[in-house]
Amino acid sequence: MKYIQTVLDQIGIGGERIQMFHMSSAMGGAFADAVTRMTERIKELGPNPVKNSKQ
Repeated sequence: MKYIQTVLDQIGIGGERIQMFHMSSAMGGAFADAVTRMTERIKELGPNPVKNSKQ
């Protein structure tokens, strides 16, 4: 994960856009919380900066 985050930073996308969560199928509440947190984070970060720079 750290390597992928570094690569995303280097190409201008931002490593903070990716994160890995470890949980079992019995952790439905934790999954919902993780999805909510990541959705909020992505909304705060805005659109893909590489995609927007090509327009």
